[in-house]
Amino acid sequence: MSKPGKESEAAKKLAADEEANRERFEKAITELREGAYRFSSRARSQANIVVEELIDPEGECVATIAEVEGDAGALALSMPLDLIQFDTWLFGQIGDKEELDLKDEAHWEIWFDFGAWLGETLRRRHGGHWLLMGEDARTWRVGFSKVMLEIAPFLFAEQLMKMGSGALRKMVSEIERIRAQHEEQKQRDGGKEVDRFLTQHYVRMHTVPLGQWMAVDFTKIIHLWGTAPVKELIAAIRESQPRLPPQNQPVVEQVVAALGKANQDKPVAEQTKDRGLFEAVAQITSLRRVTAPIAIDILERVVVPALHVGIPDKFPPLDEDDLAGLRKGVELFVFFVDVVPHKYQADDAGFLGSIPHEDLSTPYADRNVLEIGKGDWVVVNPKHFLPMLAELDPKKLLDKYDEFVKYVAANPDAPRRRDDGRYLAEVVARSLTDLKNLVAQAAQEKLALVFRLLPPAG
Repeated sequence: MSKPGKESEAAKKLAADEEANRERFEKAITELREGAYRFSSRARSQANIVVEELIDPEGECVATIAEVEGDAGALALSMPLDLIQFDTWLFGQIGDKEELDLKDEAHWEIWFDFGAWLGETLRRRHGGHWLLMGEDARTWRVGFSKVMLEIAPFLFAEQLMKMGSGALRKMVSEIERIRAQHEEQKQRDGGKEVDRFLTQHYVRMHTVPLGQWMAVDFTKIIHLWGTAPVKELIAAIRESQPRLPPQNQPVVEQVVAALGKANQDKPVAEQTKDRGLFEAVAQITSLRRVTAPIAIDILERVVVPALHVGIPDKFPPLDEDDLAGLRKGVELFVFFVDVVPHKYQADDAGFLGSIPHEDLSTPYADRNVLEIGKGDWVVVNPKHFLPMLAELDPKKLLDKYDEFVKYVAANPDAPRRRDDGRYLAEVVARSLTDLKNLVAQAAQEKLALVFRLLPPAG
């Protein structure tokens, strides 16, 4: 009798949390809009500067900077008067202090208003979404809707206000660079402005774990870890070290330092069961290829199902349930993999909703229980993918998707929808091509196919 009550309390708490988050977001958006207005009004009243005119692509300021781009001497001499005046006014807000101090209330206010103006101006100009991940405005971002690009307006404002001479010129140049990216995308879209990216696309990047496939020489790592003395393992690490990028060198040194504490004449497997150390050693000595990481929900919900769909010959009729899904706004490529019958059978209860458990094994010698959600590696038998990957042709997949979009549009009962799934279709095609090339190399060189989860990008 108590269970429904608990569920009710949980539902109430969830609803209360959602309402609190909604109120926090709306409050922040109001503050941003008011801050942006205060900044432009303050510049107009105190310095007689219309800041929007400084970034007008048809205006003198942008044109002057563009004409002498790359020539530092000419650029210094050709600074438009309005920009010099704006420069003088903005840095005058700091008063007699040497630089921006966000603990100073007056400094914090002008910084916040400047960052709000930058973010709101670019969001309104190009279309986009505020991403408010925490309480600190320096973590707030704007994600654009027509190009996959994020900016951090408050970090940019802070950098500009601490930069001094040349800061406002940099501001104009960066804003113009963002505009140019949107213009280039518009040209690629045949002169149309297409909104591709919603808030959830950007939120996913920062909150959803990433999945990655690896081709690993397990014969080598099993020997180095399990039978070779530690001194041989260290020698193998040193041999691999020059091939690794510079940012990985500190990790290599940490691994060597850890191994240096072990008995050099015995295998490391007899002295530790540290999985983190095992994985680090495997990546340094035995990793041969990796795929680009991709959000795990996209991998499970779209990439793997697309592989099972294959290249369809025809499309099924759309029933009322299908049309209801369209009306709810499901992305068209997600709709494509949902409604088109799968050519290849998937194990719905298997790994990634596809791979039977008998095709999985552990890379660890100490136990068979894997905690994939905590980053454990899992070895996958590639035979499950081979027939699907053999047929895979990324161009044909994209062509079939384009045909499907026209097929949906020709249905008189389907809602009128723009193609909001093309970007996702291209991501899936690249991801499957990446996997196909990795599996081919693994088969040729007799490497193990390994899957792992990575934490969100940030």
